[in-house]
Amino acid sequence: MTMPLLGRYALLLAGLSALYTVGMGWWANHHHNQRLQETVRGAAVAIAVSLTAAVLVLEYLLVTGDYSVIAVFNHSDRALPLLYKMGALWGGDSGSVLFWGWILSIYIAFVAWRGWPREGQMTPMVVPLLGAVLLFYTGMSNFVVDPFRLVAGSPTNGNGLDPLLQNLVMTIHPPVMYTGLIGMAVPAAYILSALWTRVPSREWVPVVRRWMLVAWLFLSVAIVLGGMWAYMELGWGGYWEWDPVENAALLPWLLATAFLHSIQLEEKRGMFRWWTAFLGVGSFLMTLIATYITRSGVLKNSVHSFTGTGVGPYFVVLFWFSLVGSAVVFILRRDTLRDRMAMDSTFSKEGIYLLLNAFFAAIAAVVLFGTFYPIISKAFLGTSVVLTVHFFNAMTAPMFLALVLLLGTAPVVGWRSAKWQSVIKRLWKPWVLGLAVGIFAYVHGYHSVLEFFGVVIVAFSLGSMIQEFYRAARLKHIATKASWLKSLGSAVMGNRRRYGGYLAHISFLIIVLGVIGSHTNNLTITRVMSPGQTVSVRGYQIRYQGLRATTHPGYQMTEANMVVNQNGHTYTETPGLSFYPGSAQPVATVAIRSGVMRDLYMVLEGSPGHNQAIVEIFINPMVSWIWMGMYILAFATLIAIGAPIGGDSAPARSWEFGNNAAETRRRLVTAEGRDHA
Repeated sequence: MTMPLLGRYALLLAGLSALYTVGMGWWANHHHNQRLQETVRGAAVAIAVSLTAAVLVLEYLLVTGDYSVIAVFNHSDRALPLLYKMGALWGGDSGSVLFWGWILSIYIAFVAWRGWPREGQMTPMVVPLLGAVLLFYTGMSNFVVDPFRLVAGSPTNGNGLDPLLQNLVMTIHPPVMYTGLIGMAVPAAYILSALWTRVPSREWVPVVRRWMLVAWLFLSVAIVLGGMWAYMELGWGGYWEWDPVENAALLPWLLATAFLHSIQLEEKRGMFRWWTAFLGVGSFLMTLIATYITRSGVLKNSVHSFTGTGVGPYFVVLFWFSLVGSAVVFILRRDTLRDRMAMDSTFSKEGIYLLLNAFFAAIAAVVLFGTFYPIISKAFLGTSVVLTVHFFNAMTAPMFLALVLLLGTAPVVGWRSAKWQSVIKRLWKPWVLGLAVGIFAYVHGYHSVLEFFGVVIVAFSLGSMIQEFYRAARLKHIATKASWLKSLGSAVMGNRRRYGGYLAHISFLIIVLGVIGSHTNNLTITRVMSPGQTVSVRGYQIRYQGLRATTHPGYQMTEANMVVNQNGHTYTETPGLSFYPGSAQPVATVAIRSGVMRDLYMVLEGSPGHNQAIVEIFINPMVSWIWMGMYILAFATLIAIGAPIGGDSAPARSWEFGNNAAETRRRLVTAEGRDHA
């Protein structure tokens, strides 16, 4: 048996297992047949095993260079390094659809194997729901974009991978993105299952929250990694340009982030139940819209190379089936979505969360409208109009700053109602910090209204979050007499959900500071330089030494030798242009010297001759803060995910603080009183 044939058999087995999971799963649930439900559980695991085999077979074909297979011929060649040969798995439609289905099969196998005993009432329905989505993916792989289809003849080499994708970050970015996007099917399936089976919210909310956190973590990291790739590879000095593909990833992230805040209202107060469930399912539906945007080519104004492929319309069909099915569940189970309580006061944590949700939804609506505006304008105006970066920035920046302001205010506002005097007493120090940082920033060039107030608001919210960690460490320090560092760690681990969330907010604020800083006091110059010529720019002395040509496996490269002197330190950077066979345009190799406060970013644009070089030099402030925020965000989310499903143990236990429990309680009450005063 040949390897391509083995891969096809594995795909066929996966498709049959998915069909059994859906059909027999619904039958077993309808008739409450536990024996058949167990077979469905096994079929879900069989899908994962089959698709894993198919993925391994395709990876083997890519690594060994079997160019008779279409997925290998289109996206690999002999000169491609091993790492990129492996990454070519998701370089096109056929491999991507297989990879998407494989990720979802891992999710469904975990749910069937581990979740079944814990969530016995929901999981027997969750598995068929996810199986229906998997039936779509396996059907696509078997009948539409078969990755094991053979090409005519016996080719000895392939077309190669797009040069822009031959980047370490781009090798990591797609699987992380797919894991996040596809993962949002799991909380959506749990929500629909819980509504249909009338499971109380106290049982499904913790489960759904954790699954959404997992998907949200991967998607958050993937969005920043996408910006990192654009910054490193495209050579335009930026990391985000509101490209349709960038917007496609942002849209489900916005709804999922709103959901993670809204679900606290469901959990604490039983409020906004319909809206919370809608956000959870809507996040998944938005991933289908995102896939349509990236894979249909309907929006021509994208710089990403994988637009314009043929699978987009199929995702439209899946979207409408999912939308109609979800709407039926919401309508038939609308009685379970009635709120238990009404809002007592708009000035309360409930009111803050409601505003947060409103702004997240508004930003998502603006991004969705702006992304599809070329199609809308074509339909109504007769001409396709592409909205620029200025539209998106002008519309979303004020709303993002409003979100930041609410994040800084929310920790000190109580449930049900809050007193202005108490809130002001707890927030005056963060506001003083924000104004002080704002004045410092104004002196250093942050002169526009948006930049100045942006820094003030972000610094205020950072101060508010840091104050919460200080209060927690102080209370623990007073109670236990342990060191401050140990007290802080104990407080965080004692309530991982709360302080993991606060740390995630801090990481988001660091990213926002990086975004504001990178658009302030940045500088771009272009010079035609002769050998020996020096350019002085903001403390950098950059001397051009000349061009040199180098040969690499699969491509030729022209490099500019640039000697940089910065504060007495001398180093060499080599921006270049790579020329690939069959590629009309050279690919820029960007030279980046990253620093905490600014990056030196150089791009070789070309040469007019005589060993001269056209060099574009960027001074980009604070971009590294965005990458730093991503790492903190990942760490913070892992802390929050690690909280027990039942919730962290909030009450203090005597064995945590020593034997004198009464004295401990007295010290805690006294400390709390001082903090509120």
